[in-house]
Amino acid sequence: MKISTIFEITKESLYAVHFEGSEMDEWSAFFDRMTDVEYLHGFFSEHSADLKNGFYADQYGNISVEEAIEITLDEIDQLENQLRGLSRTGRESGDTLQTLFKPLNNDDYKQPSLQKNKATGARRKSWLRVYAIRISANFFVVSGGAIKLTADMNDRQHLLQELEKLEATKNFLREEGVLDEDDYQILTLNLWQ
Repeated sequence: MKISTIFEITKESLYAVHFEGSEMDEWSAFFDRMTDVEYLHGFFSEHSADLKNGFYADQYGNISVEEAIEITLDEIDQLENQLRGLSRTGRESGDTLQTLFKPLNNDDYKQPSLQKNKATGARRKSWLRVYAIRISANFFVVSGGAIKLTADMNDRQHLLQELEKLEATKNFLREEGVLDEDDYQILTLNLWQ
C-alpha cells in the first residue's frame, strides 16, 4: 500500500491521502461510498448478521437494510459538515478537530506523535468511522473510513484494510519527517510538487 500524494481539504488542518492505484483520495472515496445507496445496500446486505446480532443489536434491534441505509444517509452529511467546520474554525474557536477525532484505541490517554484516531457520527453508537493520523489538536491526515458493525476491527476484512491504511499513512508521514504541526511546510514542499 503506497501513498501517491496527500490532498488538502482545509489548509494547515485537514488532509487526506491518495493511495497509488486508487481513483480518488480517501476522504472523497469514503464520503462518496457513504452517500451511494447502491453501495450501502450491498454492504448492509452482506453484513446483515453483524447489523442484527452484533455490536449495535441492543441499540437498533431487528433493523432492516433499508433502515440502516437511512440512518447512514442521515448521519453522513452531519459528520462531513462537522469535520469541515471544525477544521476551518478550530484554531480560533478552541473546538478543534480533536473534539471529534479520538484515539483509535479507547484506552489511549496519551497523545503520542502520529497517533491513530477515529471520528464517529453523532449517534450514541455510530457505526460511521473516519480514520486519521493526528499530528496536532487541529491537524489530521485522513487515511480512510468505513462502517464498523463489530466491536473489534480485527473481525472483518474491510476494517483490517483500514488498519493497514492507517499504518501506511503513519509510516509515510514519519518517513517524510512530518511529526508535529510545525512540519506543515514539509507537506506542502514535498508532497505537492
